[in-house]
Amino acid sequence: AQLQVLMGIPLSNIPQIRNFNGKAPEDTTSPIDFMQDTYVHPTKHVIAARIIAENPDDGLKPTTDKIERIKFQNSVSRWGYFSVDAKDGIHEYADLQFGYVFVHGKTREEARMAPVLSLRNIDVVGTTRDPVEYLVELFGMNFFIGNIIDTAWLDDLFKAKSVIPKCDKSDVAFYADVFRAMKSLKSKDAKILASLGKDQLGLPSATAFAALNAFPVEIAFEGTKYTFQLKHADIDLLLFSIGKRTIKAKILERPEGSYFVSIGVNKAVMTFDTEEVLGLRLHMKGMATITLPPLVQPLGAVPRVQRQDRALLAGRRSHGE
Repeated sequence: AQLQVLMGIPLSNIPQIRNFNGKAPEDTTSPIDFMQDTYVHPTKHVIAARIIAENPDDGLKPTTDKIERIKFQNSVSRWGYFSVDAKDGIHEYADLQFGYVFVHGKTREEARMAPVLSLRNIDVVGTTRDPVEYLVELFGMNFFIGNIIDTAWLDDLFKAKSVIPKCDKSDVAFYADVFRAMKSLKSKDAKILASLGKDQLGLPSATAFAALNAFPVEIAFEGTKYTFQLKHADIDLLLFSIGKRTIKAKILERPEGSYFVSIGVNKAVMTFDTEEVLGLRLHMKGMATITLPPLVQPLGAVPRVQRQDRALLAGRRSHGE
């Protein structure tokens, strides 16, 4: 309808406008008095969600990185479209928007519930950031449920960083560790194959095999370092031990580089991981996108100790440099 208006077609001649004003499909000529005629009362409520290339963790600052792949499934009550340029980037004229998701329901509450499942099932793979997980949280907030919202309310939420996708710290540490473990295994395998190809390696010793199949993997998150002991139990089965707990994880690497991680019978998560300058960006589908900082390695031993061995240490005093 918008395109037809831009083409100069009178409103009363546009089929969608005539339908909205209660005109029968076969009636194409009767006039419409837009000031007096009563339009057909809507029977559905529609909510539209804009998918934009902005970083919700940094005050919705624009990101102009690449988008490698987008996956979204339409249904009877939801419909979406996405668009990127030929170089997998955001169109210059798109104002950072690369997608729209529309949902409808008989009532506003029914329409409000519909986007949650839709947004959880969107896969946006690439280096750009988007606020999809944050939209899921917004739809569940009391202000949105009560329809007491405006643009200023949304801006204040992101400035205060009060919209945070819910995720368990242990889940973040574990799935990040899965990525680092898989990356390390692939690197070790590649080195052995490269050496074999150059005839520089005989049969590996038992110690070398053990180092390939069991080694520690470290992750830092929110000021805590997690050290998992990894054991390669089968082709697609890894054992992660931390403390007194051991987690069995079946891992399937998908063609696009994501990992399908299955734990037990009832829990399976798909993850997309990207190593960046600021650390590891971990996307857990349907849960959250988290950036984990790199591990800061110590530069060396303490160069100067100012107290004798076994001496008592007092507070608020220097003991070493």
